Amino acid sequence: MSSSVFNTLRRRIALLLIAANLPVIIFAIAIGKQEFTLADQFDRDRLVQTAALVAARAALNSQPGRAPADALAGIPHDGVATAIVRGDGSLVAQDAKALNDAGASWLPQSGLPDKPDSDDSRIMKGRTVEGAAFRYAVAPIEGGDMKAVAGARFDFFGHTQTQWLFFALGLPALMVLSCIGLVMFGIERFVLRWIRALRAMAASFDGSRRDVKAPPIAGAPQEFAELGEAFEAMSSRVQDRSSALETAIDGRDRLLRELHHRVKNNFQMIASLLALQRQEAPATLSAVLRAPEDRVRAMAAAYKVSYASGEIGHVGVAALIRDVALQARQTTGGRIFEVSAHFPEEDFEIGLDFAVSLALLVTELLNAASAAGEIASVTAAALPNSKVSLTISGPPRGWLPTTGLPHRLIRAYADQLSTGLEEREDGAIKLIIQLAQDKPFFGMRAGAA
Repeated sequence: MSSSVFNTLRRRIALLLIAANLPVIIFAIAIGKQEFTLADQFDRDRLVQTAALVAARAALNSQPGRAPADALAGIPHDGVATAIVRGDGSLVAQDAKALNDAGASWLPQSGLPDKPDSDDSRIMKGRTVEGAAFRYAVAPIEGGDMKAVAGARFDFFGHTQTQWLFFALGLPALMVLSCIGLVMFGIERFVLRWIRALRAMAASFDGSRRDVKAPPIAGAPQEFAELGEAFEAMSSRVQDRSSALETAIDGRDRLLRELHHRVKNNFQMIASLLALQRQEAPATLSAVLRAPEDRVRAMAAAYKVSYASGEIGHVGVAALIRDVALQARQTTGGRIFEVSAHFPEEDFEIGLDFAVSLALLVTELLNAASAAGEIASVTAAALPNSKVSLTISGPPRGWLPTTGLPHRLIRAYADQLSTGLEEREDGAIKLIIQLAQDKPFFGMRAGAA
């Protein structure tokens, strides 16, 4: 039997009650069956004895001048009819007063019963003309072919012994059912309804609502009242601790945002100083200072996008690429960069450390592209398994640096991103980066002050 059938408190307690009362039920069944068997045996013996008594009296009354009916007089009735029947089945005399409504129809149609009972060879069974079932005992009368017949109606459900058997079985069953009903009522009133109230209270205790109060428990058993009070006290403690943690997290987020903001400002200040120095420097030195300025601005872009998103630690790829491309266009004077982003509704994000490396890598690639052509584009496309591809195209094949500092920096940034650079036939450079797999552990909502 599957355990899921008894998966509720009511069913399990009902099963325990039935198991506890099962010996009583078995004992009652055994006693009832024994009493029924004894009573039935008594009825059989009584029929046999009555038939034998009628036969003996009929044999004594066979003298001339005495009627056969005299042999039936004085026989105790008690539901037993008696008769004297000839061998051919014709009725000589009968006494059916004990049967009330049966009258002469209590004998079988043939006059003499001829179907022995399989359980007792002394007893015959048969049905009357109306179809009523009877049991008979037949005894021969000495000195002739007549026979004494004693009969009693056989109605199993109307039998007194059967009724006592049903009573013996029904009373324990009724007691068990009454006990189960009372226990179920007590469980519902004193246990289950308080459990449901506490369960509803626990279900309402979630991340958005912590001011949970215990339900009204007036009249509840002491154990449930104490449980409700303990739950309410726990809810209050959790609320206090959660409020303290939220306050601490808010303070930490503000400090981190301020730190990132200042880091971005510092990078921008350094880039501005480099730009001023480049403007004052000779033309040959100005070209040398432009590369470190672009790199500082690329690092500032990563912190800028992270700060603007409100999630400290994560950076949107599309926003970062657009910002880097815009800065590259402004610093090179007229070079066009088109960023085509193919992202789902929620923009893909990468960690801040990867964002800095990606910004520096794209900056180096765009600077290399600017030396080989006037137009370049950066196209982003989403890939399975939380990856995104970036394709930089425009200049003819062979524009990727193969020597010098730009070459070493491009390889170093690609290694930090755990990616490789694929140069296609049309000269485009393709790289694949892994996106962030989890949410940031800290940060404020976008747009938070």
